[in-house]
Amino acid sequence: MRISSNLFFETGLRTINLQQSDLMHRYQQVGTGRRMITPADDPLAAAQTINIAQSQSLNVRYAENRQVAKTQLGIQENTLDSVSTLLSGLKTRLVEAGNGTLSDADRGVLANVLENAKDNLMGLANATDGNGQYLFSGHSGSRPPFIADSFGAVSYQGDEGRRLIQVDQTRQLDSADTGLDIFTKAAPGARDYITHVAAGNQGTGIIGKPIIADPKGQYVGAKFELSFTEAGDGSMEYSVTVRDAADYILSGPSVPVAYDDSTETLALPGGVQVAFSGMPADGDAFSVEPVFVTDPFISAQQSALGTEGTAVLGKPGVTDPAGEYMGKQVDVAFQDNAGTLQYQLTVDGATGPWVDYTDPGPGGVLDLGGGLEVAFEGVPNDGYAFSVEPVEPSTNLNVFDALDDIIEALKTPIQGDPAAHANYQNVLASAMQRLDVNFDQVQTVVSSVGTRLSEIDAIDANSNVRGLSYAQDLSRLEDVDYYEAIAQLQLRTAALDAASMAFKKIQATSMFNMKG
Repeated sequence: MRISSNLFFETGLRTINLQQSDLMHRYQQVGTGRRMITPADDPLAAAQTINIAQSQSLNVRYAENRQVAKTQLGIQENTLDSVSTLLSGLKTRLVEAGNGTLSDADRGVLANVLENAKDNLMGLANATDGNGQYLFSGHSGSRPPFIADSFGAVSYQGDEGRRLIQVDQTRQLDSADTGLDIFTKAAPGARDYITHVAAGNQGTGIIGKPIIADPKGQYVGAKFELSFTEAGDGSMEYSVTVRDAADYILSGPSVPVAYDDSTETLALPGGVQVAFSGMPADGDAFSVEPVFVTDPFISAQQSALGTEGTAVLGKPGVTDPAGEYMGKQVDVAFQDNAGTLQYQLTVDGATGPWVDYTDPGPGGVLDLGGGLEVAFEGVPNDGYAFSVEPVEPSTNLNVFDALDDIIEALKTPIQGDPAAHANYQNVLASAMQRLDVNFDQVQTVVSSVGTRLSEIDAIDANSNVRGLSYAQDLSRLEDVDYYEAIAQLQLRTAALDAASMAFKKIQATSMFNMKG
């Protein structure tokens, strides 16, 4: 085989270039500390590196989100601690207001103190975070949650939106509670009753704190209305009307019961008792209202009487608390379609198809879907309709309204007027009951905030472990082994020197240099 001089030179030059390229690659590895200079060095490891780097980046983003949530929750916790302190002081003031030795002037001074406390409470309710956003206004962060009208009545102006922050791959956390929940509602699970007195009462009857005597009583969770009338012999009688959360009458008015002013409690139907003293006048009225509901839905016939046929409508039931129809009104209408009875559902205005109806029989239920059912049996007539409506406690628990009521009562002269004194005591008792409920709710929210902060700490600890694992995996895939790289660098340097010397040797070879 004949080897030309060009082939000698090309082979030598190509060998030197390859060795230089390999040497440069080793220089880059040692200089950057990275094992992979290009994805071609290790395609599989390069793909794994991209996935791990993305996970690491998300982990860092979630950590930053958690820091934001911790800041927001910390501000809320500090604000609510101040609210708790203020409410505790107000409760002490209300106990002081019940002192029978106070004059009208003393009560007027106390009214001024409570007005200042109300202003302070409103300032806390309208607190902002470090970015100028209102803490308790839901999604309406640029709008103050509570606004007073020209008469001083305070109402909630925010929305019920939740400020959710993604604190982990599968966890969103509420970073702020709404003022509606904190200052106008009872704590979940609360089973308290609040008393109210009619504005026009003329007697000296004083209603006290209600208690649930029988937790399984038939009307626990219902509203009670007491009406006093004067009997023909001049004695006082009272009757009781029981209503549900939607104000439908469940029972009553009851047969009048003789009132004995020496009694200390009145037994209301269905498991509730209430403290009572004094002598009410003819026409005086009182109410005992729950801050909770035992049934989240109620049912009521909507069509004209006579359309029910043999149908018997009972109570609704919840089959799935997370169902589609939770918190929505469901209207059910029946029609006779050529001899076939059918029913149709309308959920919050959205009408569904007609469905053939089959009588469930005695003790049966009609499954409405969406997590709801209703006790129903019999065959209704064409045109029959009923509704299943969500309900919430109707009791007014706005803490600012409670303060307004007691401030107005403190400003009203009562000296020498037994009826006015009784009305004052009733308003004071109602305000104290509502403040107790508000205070419990604030404490519940503070506890919830602490729980969320603890959860963030736990997620942080887990995130740190994940971050360390991601860093180790990236190091294993990307970082160069300096011992191996330096050894390879020396080896490639020697190889390049050898290739250069060989090329020089070949370059010096010539037919004219050979001896004959």
